[in-house]
Amino acid sequence: MIVSSWLEQKLKIIQTLSYVEPMEKRLRLSNKFALKKCQKEVCIAQEDRISQLPDEILVYILSFFTVKEAADTSLLSRRWLNLWTYIDHLDFDATKYLDQVFVQPKLQKGHMDKYLTWVNSALQKFKGQRLDQFRVYFDLNKFAQHDIDKWLELAFSKKVQRLELDLLRCGSFTRNFDSCYTFPERLLGLGDSSSCSNNLQILSLINQNFKTLKVLILKSVNVTGQVLEFFLRNCPFLERMQVHGSGTLKNLEVVGPSLKLRHLEIYSCFNVKSLKICDTNLISLRTSAGKVLLLKKVPMLVDVEILGMPYTHLLDDISSRLLCVLSQLEVLTVDACISLFDYPHEDLEHYNFPELTKLKKFVFITFGNSLRVSGQSLLGCTSIIRAAPQLKEFELQVMSIPFEAKKECKKAAIKCPLHHLKVVKFSGFYTGLFQLELVRYFLENGVALEKIIIDPGTPFFYRIPPCPSEIKHTQASRNLAKLQLECEVPPAIKLVIL
Repeated sequence: MIVSSWLEQKLKIIQTLSYVEPMEKRLRLSNKFALKKCQKEVCIAQEDRISQLPDEILVYILSFFTVKEAADTSLLSRRWLNLWTYIDHLDFDATKYLDQVFVQPKLQKGHMDKYLTWVNSALQKFKGQRLDQFRVYFDLNKFAQHDIDKWLELAFSKKVQRLELDLLRCGSFTRNFDSCYTFPERLLGLGDSSSCSNNLQILSLINQNFKTLKVLILKSVNVTGQVLEFFLRNCPFLERMQVHGSGTLKNLEVVGPSLKLRHLEIYSCFNVKSLKICDTNLISLRTSAGKVLLLKKVPMLVDVEILGMPYTHLLDDISSRLLCVLSQLEVLTVDACISLFDYPHEDLEHYNFPELTKLKKFVFITFGNSLRVSGQSLLGCTSIIRAAPQLKEFELQVMSIPFEAKKECKKAAIKCPLHHLKVVKFSGFYTGLFQLELVRYFLENGVALEKIIIDPGTPFFYRIPPCPSEIKHTQASRNLAKLQLECEVPPAIKLVIL
């Protein structure tokens, strides 16, 4: 049988990778297979050596595929017919249809029905003994409650290690909280039985299949703090937790040195009233609940992205909320929105920010409409830059086009040699003088500066190619950056305009 070109290429690549790995790693399989060999010898072309591999190796290779790609291999021959049903990575990726829904939202209902049918059919055929990964990636809402409940039951019964429910609207946006799928508390023995589908078989806590969980990602899923804390307490291997767009999350405590959790994201959960992180070994934190954040005794926390701070006195709030970790941070990302510009420009530059002795990378995010008032300046963020003597990389992200062009290029009032800064990057909409005054600041103070990168594409994730007007603006930004900066940046410093 002739192998399609895309499949042949993918198989060859993965086969090569599998041979490069040590034998013991290649043979480390999650499922204990009970595969039956085909009773009839299949005629294999001389060049099709991959089909001669043992079933266990072939299933291992198929585990690198999405479910659809793996299932498509059943068309190759009887040798491949049922191999995909034993894979330990069930990735139900429907990117193609999400792209269509993004362009035409009215297609969502029809595609959702097809997606539910596809996943249900695949799970009925699944024969694996355990799951390393179970991933749902489609625009699903509360009307899929019954189906998703059943999927979760199966995933936990197979001792899933990585569970991901990415149900974002059109694959990109948080949805109205009232229409979100709700995580079934009864599945964990919590809450009222009425909160779960009637036909859901309750897993006995004695079974404890959920204890194998290492990664939990929930997007546009209503989940309570009680459920998340249950996973934290009862999953000894849980290292990563991401919750995006939950309307029922109000209070969350991540407390205790026994927790394995290393990475936490609580983002776009707008009803959060308190987020307490205390006495843990957390390494990275990303949260839009900055105004209700309480940090205490987190000695390993080195990477923080903080959003959702009040619109006044942003720097005061950042320094107070992060006070216990400022001296240990290595990466800091601040989403200033419009709040940074509530300060007078002169006050910002002279702001005495606490020293960030270990900070290596600083990312500053703002919206173009924050710069709409003529005379505003981005030089205010230099107060944080000056407080980081070990800073190596600075990135500015401008997330939208300014309403009004800047008419005057200001000069920084305070000079401060930046002995370790090597890379400066401006991504998003290039707004001309706003970035130029920062470039001049870095050229004047960055004694070790090696590279300036301009990426005029929008930092937002779009599912479809940019429209002609966006392409035109991006090219205009690129041309403006080239015109302004080529004569400013000396030859010793590499200027990269993407």
